[in-house]
Amino acid sequence: MRSSMLLAVLASLLMAGCSRHKPPDAADTDIYLYNDTRELVEFVDSAADLIEKKGAAEAFRDFDRRDSPWRTGPTYLFVYDADGICVWHGLTPELVGRNLTSFRDPLGKPVIEWIVDVGRRPDPHASDWLFYLWEEQSDFHPVWKSSYVRKAVAPDGKVYLVGSGSSRLKVEKVFVQRQVDAAARLLQEKGTEAAFHELKDPGSRFDYLGTFIFVLDYDGHSLVDPSYPTLQGRDMTRFRDAVGRPVVKDLLQKLQTSDTAWVQYLWPKPGEKLPSRKLIYARKVQVNGETLIVGSDFFLETPIWMKL
Repeated sequence: MRSSMLLAVLASLLMAGCSRHKPPDAADTDIYLYNDTRELVEFVDSAADLIEKKGAAEAFRDFDRRDSPWRTGPTYLFVYDADGICVWHGLTPELVGRNLTSFRDPLGKPVIEWIVDVGRRPDPHASDWLFYLWEEQSDFHPVWKSSYVRKAVAPDGKVYLVGSGSSRLKVEKVFVQRQVDAAARLLQEKGTEAAFHELKDPGSRFDYLGTFIFVLDYDGHSLVDPSYPTLQGRDMTRFRDAVGRPVVKDLLQKLQTSDTAWVQYLWPKPGEKLPSRKLIYARKVQVNGETLIVGSDFFLETPIWMKL
């Protein structure tokens, strides 16, 4: 998202007589590596703050202005109520008034249900990231979209879910870490049978941004690997990266002395011959007395010199 958009948002708030206010428990943008991610979070938080201060009706009038930054493509604002009814949309106003909880993305992800779930959390400033396939008007096929959603409680007590998304955001380390941590909690709460079923489902939260969650036993044998669903039990300690590094062995060695670990390795991106940097985040989790390894990996978009 362009920096000019964020400046326009901040200027509109100042002109309205309410300076940018960030609640003490609002999203901490320092956790993100990339400016585009931080700007998207601040964009949504600014809109949510406006609803909390002015109420929905007056905030929507600001959003509706002809020069409004809230409906500037390719990043635009959307707002739902606690029942999943679209109450404001910067790109597709014909959606306003419709209950969209039945919407599913091409993989079956219940995107609006997930948005509504954020509103059910007790925290008045609850927020979350959602990852799903979206059919952009200018693309031939669905692309991965990352959307940030923030809960806003208006002065009349009504709950709104304010969000915006982009198909141009880079994968953040914190995105992967939160997905893996959520998968570990799922295993502890539901046990292996139910959790494995959900982790393998492309319509779940755990198939995201072109990657997925894997599960190994403590010896490095594959228990969940959506890319090879029929090859359960593979000995992943044999895996070597593009320069021969024993990636999983290194990961298991780190986890001998720590509950979590990051391992970097080299692997070609799909359709490419030269290797690129890839990063694994994994953690140990105890399930019914057994230690399992839950993890996920992704290609890094950062320059070689950037510290991770």
